[in-house]
Amino acid sequence: MRNTVLKEMDKCSGCGLCETVCPAQAIKMEYDKSGFIYPVIQKEKCIDCGLCERKCVVKTVSVEYPRTCYAGVHLDEKIRAKSSSGGMFAALAEYTLEQGGVVFGAAVVPKGKIVTVKHIMIKNKEELKKLQGSKYVQSDIRECYTNVKQQLAEGKKVLFSGTPCQVAAMKNYLGKEYDDLLLVDLVCHGTPSILHWEKSIEEKLQNDEKVSAVSFRGKEGYMQGEIEFKTEADRIRKENYSFRNDSYYSMFLNADSYREGCYQCQYARPERDGDITIGDFWGFEKAYDRAQIEKDAKISLEEGNSLIAVNTEKGLSICNKLNGEKMWLYAADYEEAVKYNPQLSQPSKKGKNRALFLTLYKIGGWKLVSTYGNIKMKLRKIIEHTP
Repeated sequence: MRNTVLKEMDKCSGCGLCETVCPAQAIKMEYDKSGFIYPVIQKEKCIDCGLCERKCVVKTVSVEYPRTCYAGVHLDEKIRAKSSSGGMFAALAEYTLEQGGVVFGAAVVPKGKIVTVKHIMIKNKEELKKLQGSKYVQSDIRECYTNVKQQLAEGKKVLFSGTPCQVAAMKNYLGKEYDDLLLVDLVCHGTPSILHWEKSIEEKLQNDEKVSAVSFRGKEGYMQGEIEFKTEADRIRKENYSFRNDSYYSMFLNADSYREGCYQCQYARPERDGDITIGDFWGFEKAYDRAQIEKDAKISLEEGNSLIAVNTEKGLSICNKLNGEKMWLYAADYEEAVKYNPQLSQPSKKGKNRALFLTLYKIGGWKLVSTYGNIKMKLRKIIEHTP
């Protein structure tokens, strides 16, 4: 019998694949003292088959260097307004749904008085808004493994999007290539724990409120979001938050609160695991003449544009179909994209308050972490406004 899935558990991505594939149901995902989820083996049930380790994304890295790279924006202004960057994910989702397929992605879903983030399946365009926009937290994908396989078995076209380790986990679970499966991985900086995020939401509740909506990121700024609260009497209260006034966001931005494995991620590299990689095209204006491009293409890049790295022939074929129909695509140099997107070449480095964050959480949970963060931010404001 085994004691752990991996000898180096600090590299675990928390994808939950080992729990799903265990034939003896001997593995359960549980939160540790730091608030991060890890697999725990029930020794009395373990049959020592080794399947958990053989399927693990830490052990089976298989990546390809992109064939081509684009900057792109959706041709529909309404879609662009709802998207984090240029709307490439929405275009891929629309294309899949128009083929009678289904789309899997991260969504904000109710959980008692608060909300959480998990992967869901959508079947029509009306549901697409649930998956649009960034989510700065680790989404739970465990319910997707068997569901994706079932949809493929039924002959459906499937789009699965997620962080690189989540995409790798889905590939490992399926165990073979599917012509009808499109895998889209995101440029990921690292993922905080969903438990930390839920606790940060709970502390914002007042009286009989419950969370009715969340936006992790608006078009106004990279790290500025909004939470909408509703009371039983349907009174609405909205609260804006950013890295300047919210402990969770500040620690995310400063790389203090990611999973330990994120700091040694094997998927933070130029070579990618999905058919297509998408993210923000940071540095685009430094590398290209935006004004001239907008003039020639007669399109605005004001609301951001997507980085699109095409890693497989399948991905290239779909991009060619979208170009001019749903997306405006501009051929770009992948090396320029890598230059301004650090996590296309290396994992995030630990923030200077990483060790303190873990210590505070172990002592007093999220409440102590938040209290420290709030004091620190107030002091920073005082210093900034002191002549």
